Amino acid sequence: MEYPYQQYMYSYPHKTAYGPLEDIHLKDYIHRLAGKESSLYFHIPFCQYKCGYCNLFSEAGSSERRMADYIDALERHAEQIAGILPLQTTFSDLTLGGGTPLLLPESQLSRVFSLAKEVLGFQSQGHSIAVETSPNQTTRNKLSLLKEEGVTRISIGVQSFQEEELLTLHRLHRAETAHMALAAIRENEFACMNIDIIYGIPGQTADSLTDSLRQALSYQPEELFVYPLYIKPETFLSRQGASPSPTAFSLYQCARDFLQGEGYQPYSMRRFVKGGHRNYHYTSCGFGSTLSVGCGGRSYLGNLHFCAPYAVRQEHCRNILTTYMEQEDYLRISHGYLLSQEEMKRRYVIRHLLFGRGIHRLEYREHFGGKPEEDFPILEEWAASGYVSLGKEFVGMTENGFALSDYLGPKLQ
Repeated sequence: MEYPYQQYMYSYPHKTAYGPLEDIHLKDYIHRLAGKESSLYFHIPFCQYKCGYCNLFSEAGSSERRMADYIDALERHAEQIAGILPLQTTFSDLTLGGGTPLLLPESQLSRVFSLAKEVLGFQSQGHSIAVETSPNQTTRNKLSLLKEEGVTRISIGVQSFQEEELLTLHRLHRAETAHMALAAIRENEFACMNIDIIYGIPGQTADSLTDSLRQALSYQPEELFVYPLYIKPETFLSRQGASPSPTAFSLYQCARDFLQGEGYQPYSMRRFVKGGHRNYHYTSCGFGSTLSVGCGGRSYLGNLHFCAPYAVRQEHCRNILTTYMEQEDYLRISHGYLLSQEEMKRRYVIRHLLFGRGIHRLEYREHFGGKPEEDFPILEEWAASGYVSLGKEFVGMTENGFALSDYLGPKLQ
C-alpha cells in the first residue's frame, strides 16, 4: 500500500480549526467541571531543541529566567482559575506535557506540582499523574522528585535506538543516553512506563525497526506508542525535502505483529499495552472535560474547546508565549471553537471508534438518538471492507481498521 497516513488523528476538531472567539468568559463555563471527575493538564512549552518532525507548539533553547517567568505566569493563571472553580470539582488525573517538562530546573518543576495540588486542589493519592520526558532530560534527581510527587506514568520519546535514524529525525540524543534514562526510570519503579517509537523513517527497515522494539522491550514497559512519521510544513524535515518511507504500512504491520507476539495488545493504532496490566492513565474523551493551565494546552468544557493560538515557527511561538506571560486576564477566552450538537456527535464517534473501547450503542442512543451507522453511513462501507465490526453492543474497529486509523479517521470529519 502507498503511504496511507496524512495526519495524526486523535480528536475533533483539529487544533488548526480553532479561531477567534468573542464574549466568551471561563466563569460562564467552569460549572461544567462540577460533580464529575475531569482531567488537569499543565503545558510546559520548552524543549532543548526542535525535533525534525515536530510541529507542536514549543520553544527551543529558552533560558532558565524565561522558564521561571513562564512558571510565574502559570501561577497567576492557576490562581485565577481557583478563584472561580466550583467546590464540587475533582480531578481524576494530572498530566505535565510539552514540550519537555523535565527541562525545567527542579525548583520550577516542584512549583508546577504545587500549583496543581495546593492551588487547584488535585489529590495525588489514588489518582494518575503522567509526565512526558526525553532521554537528555531524564536525570536521576528529577526522577526522584517525580517519585516523591506521586507520579504514576512516565512517557519517554526514544523514537529509535538506531543512531542513523536518530540523526535523520534530528533527534539530538544518543541511543546510549536513552538506555541510561530507561534504566533509571525502571529502577524508580513507576507504575507505568511508556516508550515512543517511530516507524516510516527514511532508510528504516523491518530489521532496524524490530531491533529498536526489541531493545525497548528489554525494559519491560507497560505501554508502547508506535507512531508513523509525519512530515509537516514548517518542520526541519519538511525544509530538508524529506519523505516518509514508502514501506511505512508494512513497517506498521511488522511492528504490530512483533508486539502482539510479545504479549502487547493494540488499544488503538498507536497504543500497545502489555497483557494483564491496568489501563493506566487512559480515558476516552468523548464527553470528558479537561482543564489546561499554560500557553499551549487545550481545554475541553463540553462544547467549548480553547487554547492559545497555534504556531510552529519559533518566532511565532515566542511571540505567542510572550503574550501569554504578559497577560493579565486568563479567564477571558479569545481563541477556540464552539461545537454544534452535530459536531459533538462527530467528536464522540471519532474518539470512541479510533480507540479500543468502540462506540457503545446504548450510550450513543441515550445521548444522540438513533444508531451510529444511520448517522454515519460510511461505517457500513467500512464494515463491508473489513475495517469496522457492527456488533450488537459495540461498533468497533477491526485489526485492519486500527492499522489504518489515521487514514480512515479524517474521512469522518
